[in-house]
Amino acid sequence: MATIGPVKLALKVKGDTATVDVTYDIRFSATDMKNKQAYEEECRIIGDDSNAGDAAAGAGGDDTLEFVTPLFNKDVKPGKTEMVSRRHKKSFRALDLDEDKGSIPNPDEIRARVTLRPAPPSKRRPTQRQSPMIKLKMG
Repeated sequence: MATIGPVKLALKVKGDTATVDVTYDIRFSATDMKNKQAYEEECRIIGDDSNAGDAAAGAGGDDTLEFVTPLFNKDVKPGKTEMVSRRHKKSFRALDLDEDKGSIPNPDEIRARVTLRPAPPSKRRPTQRQSPMIKLKMG
């Protein structure tokens, strides 16, 4: 099964634009290399509402704020090396990161989540890894 190295999230807000930069490595197992196992790869920006400071009833659960990988992303699969380095950079409206609204206290907590889903015929379970949280005050 492929593994995801540490996920690093950099976030810059300039005016009305937010730019996220997510980097990580995917390391394929010997079995993946032998079988040329492909994986559906997904990177999302998540609004974290699981902290003790969030008003549990009002905040609800974690929410997807943005998809960083393209909608019709090609599967990632091993090539000649066992590791593939990834970097996804995307800009969008800064207000899209304002996930704590109304009675939910600021700061907004943001993290990146990477998911690998083995492509058929594999029946293995998906694997995920997340970046450390970044706190910022929006709105």
